[in-house]
Amino acid sequence: MYLHPRESNFSISHNRHSFFCLHETVLEQGSGRENEDMLSVENDIYVVCDGATTIGDGPNGCSISGGRQAAALTAEVLSHNHGDLQDLVHQANTEIFQAMTESSVDLDDRESLWSTSFAALRFDGDCIEWAQSGDCMIVLIHQDGSTELVTEQPGHDIATLQKWKARGPREKGSIHQVLAREIAEVRRGMNRNYGVLNGEQAALDFVNYGVKNVNTVTDILLFSDGLWLPDELPEKPLDISTTVQLYKKVGLNGIKDHIRRIQREDPRCYRYPRFKMYDDISGIALKRVSFSYSGSIP
Repeated sequence: MYLHPRESNFSISHNRHSFFCLHETVLEQGSGRENEDMLSVENDIYVVCDGATTIGDGPNGCSISGGRQAAALTAEVLSHNHGDLQDLVHQANTEIFQAMTESSVDLDDRESLWSTSFAALRFDGDCIEWAQSGDCMIVLIHQDGSTELVTEQPGHDIATLQKWKARGPREKGSIHQVLAREIAEVRRGMNRNYGVLNGEQAALDFVNYGVKNVNTVTDILLFSDGLWLPDELPEKPLDISTTVQLYKKVGLNGIKDHIRRIQREDPRCYRYPRFKMYDDISGIALKRVSFSYSGSIP
């Protein structure tokens, strides 16, 4: 269910005139203690999740992150792909709440809540039905070469990263040490200023849903912010055009290698402001395969 690229099974979603196949996946741990990104390509639904590292100690004083648990639960529930997509998202959020309760997480301490961003899509004839919250993106590449960012890029971390850009080169500590107060304040803004699944009822108000016709689409990309191209300006929007150009040349894994090279040259995260040297990465690429036929598709 939570797959490394070498473990992926190719699958097909088809309609009368064309079909999309699973072209490529990438899933790689960053510089954290564990990989908090998840992806699933089961049961004709495609899901990427980006769990957020829990601030502070976990249950029983153990320093564990709830991000991985939240991402895993979300990927598992959505991968069942039964019924209404909104109901699946609601169930995933409920299971995060139940798991936190069973693990004695202090639900009044919003910094300790297990949380995850996610993006998911499935096919319905000539369309895709999608759901998303947080900083996981969905991009469409059209036959004419144009690109379309289906989801909206959040901006809740911009102010913190701008401060780090200005202060980082003069500081000895990491961004988490120097700007701990700012990072905690942003985390407390979950489902007030930006959306994630974290078990709160309010999380459901921040989930985005939509349906897009994909008749003119050649490729569909889902990816976490680990595949966002690093930029020196935190406020600059995600560079979708360059991302797609790289994808066409080297694929998702090539983008991952490109990003890792840039990050290696900036180990203190000053030039390209970010929260850790290497972020976790997850991504899925779906590609249209056209064909002619007579008769019906089995």
